Parts: sequence; structure tokens; C-alpha cells
Amino acid sequence: MRFFHPYAVSLISLLFFFDFTNCLAQDSIFTSIDNQFNTSTERMNQLFDFYKIDFIEWKDKVDLAKINLNPEKAKINRYSTSLSDREKVVKESYKYIGIPYIWGGNNPQGFDCSGLVQWVLKKTHDILIERTTGLQSKKWSSELKFDLSQIKPGDLIYFTTKINQISHVGVYSGDHKFIHAPNRKTQVKESKLSDYWLNKFAGYLNLEVLLKR
Repeated sequence: MRFFHPYAVSLISLLFFFDFTNCLAQDSIFTSIDNQFNTSTERMNQLFDFYKIDFIEWKDKVDLAKINLNPEKAKINRYSTSLSDREKVVKESYKYIGIPYIWGGNNPQGFDCSGLVQWVLKKTHDILIERTTGLQSKKWSSELKFDLSQIKPGDLIYFTTKINQISHVGVYSGDHKFIHAPNRKTQVKESKLSDYWLNKFAGYLNLEVLLKR
């Protein structure tokens, strides 16, 4: 029978202990990373859910379909330089970055998402589109496109932030970004089409469709 030297047994035991504790440490690290990811995801979902909270809070207080733009307040721009129809829409949208979000807001004192795009199109092309995102998406449902490789700056981009219902809209500004009025916890801003927004994507409306109406 073969016997190991006591020092060899101690060394083996020590190596086993280090391997075991190292595995536990690695598991702990991966668990920590996983927990941090889940926490970050939950915080992001809570941030974007403010639109849903706004809807629940205000849906019975304000009839957005009855809110119309005051034409005198949205006189069409007279451009001193030659801009394309799409450049006009994007340039006008950029003007309002930083404007407060207000549910039912439809002028530069405060915008909600559909109020922003309605104002922009009235200012740039003297077009008065439907007031709410729901009315817009229903009217143009047959015209909505879904291939994001074909979207162009100036197109309207729609999202489903409530279950089975298009409820958010913005202006596509190019480079996988769009300008919108997200919710009451932030202001008009330009956002990246991140995983969150891509998962909520519900189609886009070609600007030419609106210009031909």
C-alpha cells in the first residue's frame, strides 16, 4: 500500500481549499453581475412606464381628441435657406429639445409626444395631423412600414408602450435616433433606438404620405 507524506496531504488539501473558494468567488461575481443587470433593467422599465402612469392618471381628465392647435401660434416657417422637406421636420424638432413634457401639451410651453409631432408638421408644412397617437396610427394604419433599414429622417416612428396599443410617437432624426417627448419625468429629447425602444417598435410613417394628404 502506498502512503503520502503528511506534508503532501496538507498541500493537496490546501490546493483543494483554494480551488473551492475560488469557484465560490467566481459564482459570487457572476451572481452579482446578474443581479446588477436585472436591477438596471427593472429601473429602465420603471422609467419608461411613466408614460403608462400618465395615461392612467389623466385619461379621464383630459380628452386629447378635443385639444386643437391654435393656428396663430403655429404659423408656418418661412425658410431663408433651401431645405428639403425632411430637413425642415428634423431641424424644427431639434428646436424643442429641453421643452418640458406636459400631458396634453401642444405648444412650446410643453409637449406630449403627439402634440410635439403635430406642432412640428404644422410649423414646417402647414399640415394639421390628428391630435393623438391613437388617432394618427388608426388613420395611417395601412401606410405604416416596418423595415427600419428603409426609415428616413423626418419619418414619424410609433411605439407600443401599452399592451396591444400604439401609444407613443416621435420624429426619426437619423443614425438610429429619434426626437420625442417621453414622459413627465423628463423633457423633449433625442433618444437612441435601444433594445427597449426596438422591442416597443410598432411601425413608421413615411413623411411623403403626410405631404400628399
